[in-house]
Amino acid sequence: MVNPESTPTLVIKNVSKKFPGVEALKNITLDIYSGEVHAVLGENGAGKSTLMKILGGIIPRDSGEILLENKSLRLENPRLALQAGIALVHQDLSLLPYLSVAENIFLGRWPKKGISVDWEKMNESTNQLLNRFQVKVDPRALVGTLSVAEQQLIEILKAISHSHVKILLLDEPTSALSGEEINRLFQILKEIKNEGKSIIFISHKINEAVKISNRITVLKDGEKVITDTKPNLDEQTIIYHMTGKYINLKNFHHTPPTKEKTIALSLEEIGTKFYKKKISLNIYQGEILVVFGLMGSGKTTLARGLFGFETLEGTIRLFGNPVTINHPKIAIQLGIGYIPEDRRFGLIYELPVYANITLAILKKMIRNGVLQIKKEHEVAKHYVQALRIKPPNIFREILYLSGGNQQKVLLARWLAREPKILIMDEPTRGIDVGAKFEIRNFVKGMVQKGLTVIYITSDPLEAIEMGDRIVVLRNGQIVTTFNNPLGLDKSEILAAASGVHYGRENDG
Repeated sequence: MVNPESTPTLVIKNVSKKFPGVEALKNITLDIYSGEVHAVLGENGAGKSTLMKILGGIIPRDSGEILLENKSLRLENPRLALQAGIALVHQDLSLLPYLSVAENIFLGRWPKKGISVDWEKMNESTNQLLNRFQVKVDPRALVGTLSVAEQQLIEILKAISHSHVKILLLDEPTSALSGEEINRLFQILKEIKNEGKSIIFISHKINEAVKISNRITVLKDGEKVITDTKPNLDEQTIIYHMTGKYINLKNFHHTPPTKEKTIALSLEEIGTKFYKKKISLNIYQGEILVVFGLMGSGKTTLARGLFGFETLEGTIRLFGNPVTINHPKIAIQLGIGYIPEDRRFGLIYELPVYANITLAILKKMIRNGVLQIKKEHEVAKHYVQALRIKPPNIFREILYLSGGNQQKVLLARWLAREPKILIMDEPTRGIDVGAKFEIRNFVKGMVQKGLTVIYITSDPLEAIEMGDRIVVLRNGQIVTTFNNPLGLDKSEILAAASGVHYGRENDG
Protein backbone atom coordinates (compact mmCIF):
# COMPACT_ATOMS: atom_id res chain seq x y z
CA MET A 1 0.00 0.00 0.00
CA VAL A 2 1.23 3.48 -0.85
CA ASN A 3 2.32 5.59 2.10
CA PRO A 4 0.97 9.12 1.44
CA GLU A 5 3.60 10.56 3.77
CA SER A 6 6.47 9.19 1.67
CA THR A 7 8.13 11.13 -1.13
CA PRO A 8 6.83 10.29 -4.61
CA THR A 9 9.30 8.80 -7.09
CA LEU A 10 7.78 10.56 -10.10
CA VAL A 11 6.11 13.97 -10.01
CA ILE A 12 4.15 15.36 -12.96
CA LYS A 13 3.42 19.08 -12.52
CA ASN A 14 0.95 21.03 -14.67
CA VAL A 15 1.82 19.20 -17.90
CA SER A 16 -0.08 20.41 -20.96
CA LYS A 17 -0.04 19.45 -24.62
CA LYS A 18 -1.85 20.91 -27.63
CA PHE A 19 -2.25 19.52 -31.14
CA PRO A 20 -3.87 21.49 -33.99
CA GLY A 21 -7.45 22.07 -32.88
CA VAL A 22 -7.17 19.82 -29.81
CA GLU A 23 -5.98 20.45 -26.26
CA ALA A 24 -4.90 16.90 -25.47
CA LEU A 25 -3.69 17.54 -21.90
CA LYS A 26 -4.63 20.42 -19.61
CA ASN A 27 -2.39 21.05 -16.59
CA ILE A 28 -2.06 17.42 -15.51
CA THR A 29 -0.57 17.00 -12.04
CA LEU A 30 0.14 13.51 -10.74
CA ASP A 31 2.39 11.77 -8.19
CA ILE A 32 3.67 8.20 -8.59
CA TYR A 33 5.13 6.39 -5.56
CA SER A 34 7.74 3.67 -5.34
CA GLY A 35 6.33 0.14 -5.38
CA GLU A 36 2.85 1.02 -6.64
CA VAL A 37 0.79 0.12 -9.67
CA HIS A 38 -0.99 3.30 -10.73
CA ALA A 39 -3.77 2.81 -13.28
CA VAL A 40 -4.66 5.66 -15.65
CA LEU A 41 -8.15 5.27 -17.11
CA GLY A 42 -10.33 7.24 -19.49
CA GLU A 43 -12.36 7.03 -22.67
CA ASN A 44 -10.80 7.28 -26.11
CA GLY A 45 -9.37 10.78 -26.49
CA ALA A 46 -9.07 11.35 -22.74
CA GLY A 47 -5.31 11.95 -23.02
CA LYS A 48 -3.91 8.68 -21.61
CA SER A 49 -1.66 7.82 -24.54
CA THR A 50 -0.51 11.44 -24.93
CA LEU A 51 0.65 11.47 -21.30
CA MET A 52 2.48 8.16 -21.75
CA LYS A 53 4.20 9.38 -24.92
CA ILE A 54 5.39 12.49 -23.10
CA LEU A 55 6.77 10.42 -20.20
CA GLY A 56 8.37 8.03 -22.69
CA GLY A 57 10.10 10.85 -24.60
CA ILE A 58 8.18 10.26 -27.83
CA ILE A 59 6.51 13.69 -27.97
CA PRO A 60 7.47 16.89 -26.10
CA ARG A 61 5.23 18.58 -23.57
CA ASP A 62 4.24 22.19 -24.21
CA SER A 63 4.50 23.21 -20.57
CA GLY A 64 4.86 21.82 -17.09
CA GLU A 65 7.57 19.88 -15.31
CA ILE A 66 8.43 16.21 -14.76
CA LEU A 67 10.65 15.21 -11.85
CA LEU A 68 12.11 11.78 -11.10
CA GLU A 69 13.52 11.48 -7.59
CA ASN A 70 13.44 15.30 -7.33
CA LYS A 71 15.47 15.71 -10.53
CA SER A 72 13.82 17.68 -13.36
CA LEU A 73 13.76 15.74 -16.64
CA ARG A 74 13.86 17.03 -20.22
CA LEU A 75 12.73 13.78 -21.96
CA GLU A 76 13.52 14.99 -25.47
CA ASN A 77 13.58 11.46 -26.90
CA PRO A 78 13.00 7.82 -25.82
CA ARG A 79 16.72 7.26 -25.26
CA LEU A 80 16.89 10.10 -22.72
CA ALA A 81 13.74 8.81 -21.01
CA LEU A 82 15.25 5.33 -20.70
CA GLN A 83 18.55 6.75 -19.46
CA ALA A 84 16.59 8.68 -16.83
CA GLY A 85 14.89 5.47 -15.68
CA ILE A 86 11.55 5.50 -17.53
CA ALA A 87 10.73 2.57 -19.84
CA LEU A 88 7.66 2.51 -22.09
CA VAL A 89 6.18 -0.79 -23.30
CA HIS A 90 3.86 -0.09 -26.23
CA GLN A 91 0.70 -2.02 -27.01
CA ASP A 92 2.22 -2.89 -30.41
CA LEU A 93 5.21 -5.00 -29.48
CA SER A 94 8.61 -3.97 -30.86
CA LEU A 95 10.42 -7.30 -30.64
CA LEU A 96 12.32 -8.65 -33.66
CA PRO A 97 10.85 -12.08 -34.53
CA TYR A 98 13.97 -13.51 -36.18
CA LEU A 99 16.21 -12.82 -33.21
CA SER A 100 16.35 -14.91 -30.04
CA VAL A 101 14.84 -13.95 -26.69
CA ALA A 102 18.29 -13.05 -25.36
CA GLU A 103 19.18 -11.02 -28.44
CA ASN A 104 15.95 -9.05 -28.13
CA ILE A 105 16.30 -8.37 -24.42
CA PHE A 106 19.84 -7.06 -24.76
CA LEU A 107 19.41 -5.48 -28.20
CA GLY A 108 21.91 -2.66 -28.67
CA ARG A 109 23.97 -3.74 -25.66
CA TRP A 110 25.11 -7.29 -26.43
CA PRO A 111 28.01 -8.26 -24.12
CA LYS A 112 31.37 -8.61 -25.84
CA LYS A 113 34.28 -10.99 -25.48
CA GLY A 114 37.04 -9.17 -27.25
CA ILE A 115 35.57 -8.13 -30.61
CA SER A 116 32.96 -10.91 -30.62
CA VAL A 117 29.57 -11.21 -28.97
CA ASP A 118 29.71 -13.13 -25.70
CA TRP A 119 26.74 -15.39 -26.45
CA GLU A 120 27.24 -17.51 -23.33
CA LYS A 121 27.12 -14.49 -21.02
CA MET A 122 24.09 -13.01 -22.79
CA ASN A 123 22.14 -16.27 -22.64
CA GLU A 124 23.08 -16.77 -18.98
CA SER A 125 22.03 -13.21 -18.05
CA THR A 126 18.75 -13.72 -19.87
CA ASN A 127 18.20 -17.05 -18.12
CA GLN A 128 18.74 -15.40 -14.74
CA LEU A 129 16.18 -12.72 -15.60
CA LEU A 130 13.65 -15.31 -16.79
CA ASN A 131 14.14 -17.45 -13.67
CA ARG A 132 13.81 -14.40 -11.44
CA PHE A 133 10.24 -13.94 -12.67
CA GLN A 134 9.54 -17.64 -13.29
CA VAL A 135 9.11 -17.24 -17.04
CA LYS A 136 9.71 -20.63 -18.64
CA VAL A 137 11.17 -19.67 -22.01
CA ASP A 138 14.43 -20.75 -23.66
CA PRO A 139 16.76 -17.71 -24.03
CA ARG A 140 17.85 -19.10 -27.42
CA ALA A 141 14.28 -19.46 -28.78
CA LEU A 142 13.34 -17.19 -31.66
CA VAL A 143 10.82 -14.59 -30.50
CA GLY A 144 8.67 -15.29 -33.56
CA THR A 145 8.00 -18.81 -32.26
CA LEU A 146 6.57 -17.54 -28.95
CA SER A 147 2.93 -16.89 -28.13
CA VAL A 148 1.63 -13.31 -27.91
CA ALA A 149 1.49 -13.62 -24.13
CA GLU A 150 5.11 -14.80 -23.95
CA GLN A 151 6.19 -11.97 -26.23
CA GLN A 152 4.39 -9.49 -23.98
CA LEU A 153 6.30 -10.82 -20.96
CA ILE A 154 9.61 -10.66 -22.87
CA GLU A 155 8.89 -7.05 -23.82
CA ILE A 156 8.36 -6.17 -20.15
CA LEU A 157 11.47 -8.08 -19.03
CA LYS A 158 13.45 -6.28 -21.73
CA ALA A 159 12.39 -2.97 -20.20
CA ILE A 160 13.29 -3.89 -16.63
CA SER A 161 16.54 -5.60 -17.66
CA HIS A 162 17.89 -2.04 -17.50
CA SER A 163 18.71 -2.15 -13.79
CA HIS A 164 18.33 1.61 -13.40
CA VAL A 165 14.69 1.65 -14.61
CA LYS A 166 12.41 2.97 -11.88
CA ILE A 167 9.20 3.69 -13.81
CA LEU A 168 7.55 1.12 -16.12
CA LEU A 169 4.86 2.47 -18.47
CA LEU A 170 2.48 -0.20 -19.80
CA ASP A 171 0.07 0.80 -22.58
CA GLU A 172 -2.81 -1.71 -22.90
CA PRO A 173 -0.63 -4.70 -21.95
CA THR A 174 -3.57 -7.16 -21.78
CA SER A 175 -5.28 -6.27 -25.06
CA ALA A 176 -4.39 -9.55 -26.81
CA LEU A 177 -4.21 -11.88 -23.80
CA SER A 178 -6.58 -14.53 -22.48
CA GLY A 179 -7.80 -14.65 -18.88
CA GLU A 180 -5.14 -17.13 -17.76
CA GLU A 181 -2.40 -15.16 -19.55
CA ILE A 182 -3.59 -11.93 -17.89
CA ASN A 183 -3.35 -13.57 -14.46
CA ARG A 184 0.23 -14.61 -15.22
CA LEU A 185 1.10 -11.09 -16.37
CA PHE A 186 -0.38 -9.62 -13.20
CA GLN A 187 1.73 -11.95 -11.09
CA ILE A 188 4.85 -10.68 -12.89
CA LEU A 189 3.75 -7.07 -12.31
CA LYS A 190 3.29 -7.75 -8.59
CA GLU A 191 6.82 -9.16 -8.42
CA ILE A 192 8.19 -6.11 -10.25
CA LYS A 193 6.28 -3.84 -7.87
CA ASN A 194 7.68 -5.71 -4.86
CA GLU A 195 11.18 -4.85 -6.07
CA GLY A 196 10.31 -1.18 -5.53
CA LYS A 197 9.66 -0.19 -9.14
CA SER A 198 6.63 1.90 -10.07
CA ILE A 199 4.19 0.82 -12.78
CA ILE A 200 1.81 3.11 -14.66
CA PHE A 201 -0.89 0.89 -16.14
CA ILE A 202 -3.00 2.17 -19.06
CA SER A 203 -6.10 0.17 -19.91
CA HIS A 204 -9.65 0.34 -21.23
CA LYS A 205 -10.57 -2.62 -19.05
CA ILE A 206 -11.84 -1.18 -15.78
CA ASN A 207 -12.13 -4.48 -13.92
CA GLU A 208 -8.47 -5.30 -14.65
CA ALA A 209 -7.31 -1.87 -13.50
CA VAL A 210 -9.22 -2.28 -10.24
CA LYS A 211 -7.71 -5.72 -9.74
CA ILE A 212 -4.05 -4.82 -10.28
CA SER A 213 -3.69 -1.21 -9.11
CA ASN A 214 -3.03 0.49 -5.79
CA ARG A 215 -4.35 3.85 -6.98
CA ILE A 216 -6.36 4.98 -9.99
CA THR A 217 -6.38 8.24 -11.92
CA VAL A 218 -9.24 9.05 -14.31
CA LEU A 219 -8.70 11.45 -17.22
CA LYS A 220 -11.54 13.05 -19.17
CA ASP A 221 -11.12 15.38 -22.17
CA GLY A 222 -7.45 15.94 -21.34
CA GLU A 223 -8.03 16.82 -17.68
CA LYS A 224 -7.51 14.88 -14.47
CA VAL A 225 -10.88 14.16 -12.88
CA ILE A 226 -9.76 12.23 -9.81
CA THR A 227 -6.92 10.27 -8.24
CA ASP A 228 -7.81 7.97 -5.36
CA THR A 229 -7.01 4.63 -3.77
CA LYS A 230 -8.69 1.50 -5.06
CA PRO A 231 -11.01 0.98 -2.05
CA ASN A 232 -12.63 4.35 -2.76
CA LEU A 233 -13.18 3.71 -6.49
CA ASP A 234 -15.47 0.87 -7.46
CA GLU A 235 -16.28 0.18 -11.10
CA GLN A 236 -19.52 2.18 -11.13
CA THR A 237 -17.79 5.22 -9.64
CA ILE A 238 -14.96 4.98 -12.17
CA ILE A 239 -17.42 4.92 -15.07
CA TYR A 240 -19.17 7.94 -13.57
CA HIS A 241 -15.89 9.87 -13.50
CA MET A 242 -15.10 8.76 -17.07
CA THR A 243 -18.49 9.64 -18.54
CA GLY A 244 -20.13 12.03 -16.08
CA LYS A 245 -23.10 9.74 -15.41
CA TYR A 246 -24.08 7.03 -12.96
CA ILE A 247 -25.70 3.91 -14.39
CA ASN A 248 -27.52 0.87 -13.08
CA LEU A 249 -25.29 -1.94 -14.27
CA LYS A 250 -28.09 -4.50 -13.91
CA ASN A 251 -30.55 -2.57 -16.02
CA PHE A 252 -29.73 -3.80 -19.51
CA HIS A 253 -32.74 -3.92 -21.84
CA HIS A 254 -32.94 -6.36 -24.74
CA THR A 255 -35.70 -6.01 -27.30
CA PRO A 256 -35.75 -8.78 -29.93
CA PRO A 257 -35.12 -7.44 -33.46
CA THR A 258 -37.72 -7.68 -36.19
CA LYS A 259 -37.79 -11.23 -37.55
CA GLU A 260 -39.43 -10.38 -40.88
CA LYS A 261 -36.26 -8.89 -42.29
CA THR A 262 -34.11 -10.81 -44.76
CA ILE A 263 -30.94 -12.22 -43.22
CA ALA A 264 -28.09 -10.93 -45.37
CA LEU A 265 -25.27 -12.58 -43.45
CA SER A 266 -25.47 -15.41 -40.94
CA LEU A 267 -22.52 -16.38 -38.74
CA GLU A 268 -22.76 -19.76 -37.04
CA GLU A 269 -20.20 -20.71 -34.37
CA ILE A 270 -17.52 -18.44 -35.86
CA GLY A 271 -14.07 -18.40 -34.27
CA THR A 272 -10.36 -18.13 -35.05
CA LYS A 273 -7.24 -19.85 -33.80
CA PHE A 274 -6.74 -16.83 -31.52
CA TYR A 275 -10.33 -16.55 -30.24
CA LYS A 276 -11.73 -19.93 -29.26
CA LYS A 277 -15.06 -18.55 -28.07
CA LYS A 278 -17.57 -18.90 -30.87
CA ILE A 279 -19.73 -16.13 -32.30
CA SER A 280 -23.21 -16.65 -33.72
CA LEU A 281 -24.92 -13.66 -35.27
CA ASN A 282 -27.52 -12.73 -37.88
CA ILE A 283 -27.11 -9.50 -39.85
CA TYR A 284 -30.18 -8.22 -41.67
CA GLN A 285 -30.38 -6.64 -45.09
CA GLY A 286 -30.68 -2.85 -44.96
CA GLU A 287 -29.47 -2.43 -41.39
CA ILE A 288 -26.44 -0.89 -39.75
CA LEU A 289 -25.11 -3.43 -37.30
CA VAL A 290 -22.59 -1.77 -35.00
CA VAL A 291 -19.89 -4.03 -33.58
CA PHE A 292 -18.55 -2.23 -30.52
CA GLY A 293 -15.47 -3.21 -28.60
CA LEU A 294 -12.37 -1.84 -26.96
CA MET A 295 -8.77 -2.69 -27.86
CA GLY A 296 -8.23 -6.43 -27.97
CA SER A 297 -11.94 -7.26 -28.11
CA GLY A 298 -11.61 -9.11 -31.43
CA LYS A 299 -13.72 -6.71 -33.50
CA THR A 300 -11.04 -6.06 -36.13
CA THR A 301 -10.18 -9.78 -36.29
CA LEU A 302 -13.82 -10.48 -37.10
CA ALA A 303 -13.88 -7.78 -39.78
CA ARG A 304 -10.68 -9.05 -41.41
CA GLY A 305 -11.99 -12.61 -41.28
CA LEU A 306 -15.22 -11.68 -43.07
CA PHE A 307 -13.13 -10.11 -45.83
CA GLY A 308 -10.75 -13.06 -46.13
CA PHE A 309 -7.67 -11.61 -44.44
CA GLU A 310 -8.02 -13.96 -41.45
CA THR A 311 -9.08 -17.61 -41.33
CA LEU A 312 -12.46 -18.04 -39.69
CA GLU A 313 -13.76 -21.36 -38.42
CA GLY A 314 -17.48 -22.07 -38.51
CA THR A 315 -20.26 -21.50 -41.04
CA ILE A 316 -20.94 -18.30 -42.96
CA ARG A 317 -24.14 -17.95 -45.00
CA LEU A 318 -24.70 -15.12 -47.46
CA PHE A 319 -28.43 -14.69 -48.13
CA GLY A 320 -28.94 -18.28 -47.00
CA ASN A 321 -26.15 -19.83 -49.06
CA PRO A 322 -23.05 -21.29 -47.36
CA VAL A 323 -19.87 -19.49 -48.49
CA THR A 324 -16.17 -19.87 -47.84
CA ILE A 325 -14.28 -16.58 -47.63
CA ASN A 326 -10.58 -17.40 -47.62
CA HIS A 327 -9.28 -14.49 -49.70
CA PRO A 328 -10.28 -10.82 -50.24
CA LYS A 329 -10.82 -11.60 -53.91
CA ILE A 330 -13.56 -14.09 -52.94
CA ALA A 331 -15.15 -11.55 -50.59
CA ILE A 332 -15.26 -8.93 -53.34
CA GLN A 333 -16.79 -11.41 -55.79
CA LEU A 334 -19.47 -12.20 -53.20
CA GLY A 335 -20.34 -8.52 -52.91
CA ILE A 336 -18.52 -7.67 -49.67
CA GLY A 337 -16.52 -4.45 -49.30
CA TYR A 338 -14.08 -3.53 -46.54
CA ILE A 339 -12.80 -0.19 -45.26
CA PRO A 340 -9.83 -1.01 -42.98
CA GLU A 341 -9.15 0.48 -39.57
CA ASP A 342 -6.10 2.31 -40.93
CA ARG A 343 -6.82 4.04 -44.24
CA ARG A 344 -3.09 3.98 -45.05
CA PHE A 345 -3.55 0.32 -45.94
CA GLY A 346 -6.46 1.06 -48.27
CA LEU A 347 -5.25 4.06 -50.26
CA ILE A 348 -2.46 4.50 -52.79
CA TYR A 349 -1.17 7.93 -51.90
CA GLU A 350 0.80 8.54 -55.08
CA LEU A 351 -2.29 8.02 -57.28
CA PRO A 352 -4.88 10.73 -57.96
CA VAL A 353 -8.39 10.74 -56.51
CA TYR A 354 -10.05 9.23 -59.59
CA ALA A 355 -7.65 6.25 -59.73
CA ASN A 356 -8.18 5.48 -56.05
CA ILE A 357 -11.96 5.57 -56.47
CA THR A 358 -12.06 3.26 -59.49
CA LEU A 359 -9.47 0.80 -58.17
CA ALA A 360 -12.09 -1.80 -57.16
CA ILE A 361 -13.98 -1.59 -60.50
CA LEU A 362 -11.14 -1.48 -63.02
CA LYS A 363 -12.59 -4.41 -64.99
CA LYS A 364 -15.76 -2.39 -65.57
CA MET A 365 -13.61 0.46 -66.86
CA ILE A 366 -12.01 -1.70 -69.56
CA ARG A 367 -13.51 -2.10 -73.02
CA ASN A 368 -11.88 -4.24 -75.71
CA GLY A 369 -8.75 -4.41 -73.61
CA VAL A 370 -8.45 -0.64 -73.29
CA LEU A 371 -8.91 1.31 -70.05
CA GLN A 372 -11.65 3.93 -70.55
CA ILE A 373 -10.07 6.91 -68.81
CA LYS A 374 -13.03 9.19 -69.58
CA LYS A 375 -15.42 6.71 -67.94
CA GLU A 376 -13.13 6.58 -64.88
CA HIS A 377 -13.31 10.35 -64.63
CA GLU A 378 -17.13 10.35 -64.86
CA VAL A 379 -17.49 7.80 -62.06
CA ALA A 380 -15.02 9.67 -59.88
CA LYS A 381 -16.74 13.03 -60.46
CA HIS A 382 -20.08 11.51 -59.42
CA TYR A 383 -18.76 10.36 -56.04
CA VAL A 384 -16.66 13.46 -55.45
CA GLN A 385 -19.86 15.47 -55.78
CA ALA A 386 -22.05 13.04 -53.83
CA LEU A 387 -19.64 12.79 -50.89
CA ARG A 388 -18.53 16.44 -51.06
CA ILE A 389 -14.87 15.54 -51.40
CA LYS A 390 -12.71 18.66 -51.15
CA PRO A 391 -11.06 19.98 -53.14
CA PRO A 392 -13.33 18.63 -55.93
CA ASN A 393 -10.32 17.88 -58.11
CA ILE A 394 -10.22 14.25 -59.28
CA PHE A 395 -6.65 14.67 -60.56
CA ARG A 396 -5.20 15.71 -57.21
CA GLU A 397 -3.02 13.09 -55.54
CA ILE A 398 -4.57 11.52 -52.45
CA LEU A 399 -1.46 12.46 -50.47
CA TYR A 400 -2.54 16.12 -50.41
CA LEU A 401 -6.10 15.59 -49.15
CA SER A 402 -7.15 15.92 -45.52
CA GLY A 403 -7.81 12.77 -43.49
CA GLY A 404 -11.57 13.23 -43.76
CA ASN A 405 -11.49 13.58 -47.53
CA GLN A 406 -9.15 10.60 -47.84
CA GLN A 407 -11.69 8.56 -45.90
CA LYS A 408 -14.45 9.73 -48.24
CA VAL A 409 -12.39 8.56 -51.24
CA LEU A 410 -12.03 5.12 -49.65
CA LEU A 411 -15.78 4.99 -49.06
CA ALA A 412 -16.41 6.10 -52.65
CA ARG A 413 -14.27 3.23 -53.95
CA TRP A 414 -16.47 0.60 -52.36
CA LEU A 415 -19.74 2.34 -53.13
CA ALA A 416 -18.70 2.41 -56.78
CA ARG A 417 -18.40 -1.36 -56.54
CA GLU A 418 -22.07 -1.49 -55.34
CA PRO A 419 -21.50 -4.08 -52.60
CA LYS A 420 -24.25 -6.00 -50.85
CA ILE A 421 -22.42 -5.76 -47.52
CA LEU A 422 -19.94 -3.06 -46.51
CA ILE A 423 -17.65 -3.59 -43.50
CA MET A 424 -16.43 -0.30 -42.05
CA ASP A 425 -13.73 -0.54 -39.36
CA GLU A 426 -13.40 2.72 -37.35
CA PRO A 427 -14.45 4.75 -40.44
CA THR A 428 -14.40 8.14 -38.70
CA ARG A 429 -11.30 7.78 -36.54
CA GLY A 430 -8.95 10.73 -36.77
CA ILE A 431 -11.14 12.98 -38.92
CA ASP A 432 -12.86 16.26 -38.16
CA VAL A 433 -16.43 16.62 -36.97
CA GLY A 434 -17.76 17.91 -40.30
CA ALA A 435 -16.37 14.97 -42.28
CA LYS A 436 -17.72 12.53 -39.66
CA PHE A 437 -21.21 14.00 -40.02
CA GLU A 438 -21.14 13.79 -43.83
CA ILE A 439 -19.83 10.20 -43.91
CA ARG A 440 -22.38 9.01 -41.35
CA ASN A 441 -25.28 10.64 -43.17
CA PHE A 442 -24.21 9.27 -46.54
CA VAL A 443 -23.92 5.74 -45.13
CA LYS A 444 -27.41 6.00 -43.61
CA GLY A 445 -28.75 7.08 -46.99
CA MET A 446 -27.17 4.07 -48.72
CA VAL A 447 -28.61 1.71 -46.11
CA GLN A 448 -32.10 3.01 -46.88
CA LYS A 449 -31.45 1.84 -50.45
CA GLY A 450 -30.70 -1.72 -49.29
CA LEU A 451 -27.00 -1.70 -48.39
CA THR A 452 -26.09 -3.74 -45.31
CA VAL A 453 -23.38 -2.20 -43.14
CA ILE A 454 -21.24 -3.78 -40.43
CA TYR A 455 -20.00 -0.69 -38.61
CA ILE A 456 -17.09 -1.29 -36.24
CA THR A 457 -16.26 1.33 -33.65
CA SER A 458 -14.81 1.88 -30.18
CA ASP A 459 -16.68 5.18 -29.78
CA PRO A 460 -19.86 4.59 -27.72
CA LEU A 461 -21.58 7.77 -28.91
CA GLU A 462 -20.93 6.85 -32.53
CA ALA A 463 -22.30 3.37 -31.85
CA ILE A 464 -25.56 4.81 -30.53
CA GLU A 465 -25.90 7.36 -33.32
CA MET A 466 -25.23 4.87 -36.12
CA GLY A 467 -26.55 1.49 -35.02
CA ASP A 468 -29.89 -0.17 -35.66
CA ARG A 469 -28.41 -2.76 -33.32
CA ILE A 470 -25.22 -2.78 -31.26
CA VAL A 471 -23.28 -5.96 -30.60
CA VAL A 472 -20.65 -5.63 -27.87
CA LEU A 473 -17.54 -7.80 -28.10
CA ARG A 474 -15.12 -8.56 -25.31
CA ASN A 475 -12.26 -11.06 -25.56
CA GLY A 476 -13.61 -12.35 -28.87
CA GLN A 477 -17.07 -13.06 -27.50
CA ILE A 478 -20.45 -11.33 -27.78
CA VAL A 479 -21.22 -10.19 -24.24
CA THR A 480 -24.44 -8.31 -24.96
CA THR A 481 -26.63 -6.96 -27.77
CA PHE A 482 -28.52 -3.68 -27.64
CA ASN A 483 -31.54 -3.59 -29.93
CA ASN A 484 -33.16 -0.23 -30.72
CA PRO A 485 -30.25 1.66 -29.10
CA LEU A 486 -31.71 5.15 -29.66
CA GLY A 487 -31.67 6.86 -26.28
CA LEU A 488 -29.19 4.39 -24.82
CA ASP A 489 -26.61 5.86 -22.44
CA LYS A 490 -23.03 5.45 -23.63
CA SER A 491 -22.03 4.41 -20.11
CA GLU A 492 -23.98 1.16 -20.49
CA ILE A 493 -22.06 0.20 -23.64
CA LEU A 494 -18.76 1.14 -22.04
CA ALA A 495 -19.59 -0.90 -18.94
CA ALA A 496 -20.38 -4.00 -20.99
CA ALA A 497 -17.25 -3.66 -23.13
CA SER A 498 -15.03 -3.07 -20.10
CA GLY A 499 -16.20 -6.20 -18.32
CA VAL A 500 -18.08 -4.41 -15.57
CA HIS A 501 -21.24 -6.16 -16.69
CA TYR A 502 -21.65 -9.34 -18.70
CA GLY A 503 -24.85 -9.00 -20.69
CA ARG A 504 -26.83 -11.99 -21.87
CA GLU A 505 -25.58 -13.12 -25.29
CA ASN A 506 -28.30 -12.50 -27.83
CA ASP A 507 -27.61 -12.85 -31.54
CA GLY A 508 -31.10 -11.75 -32.57
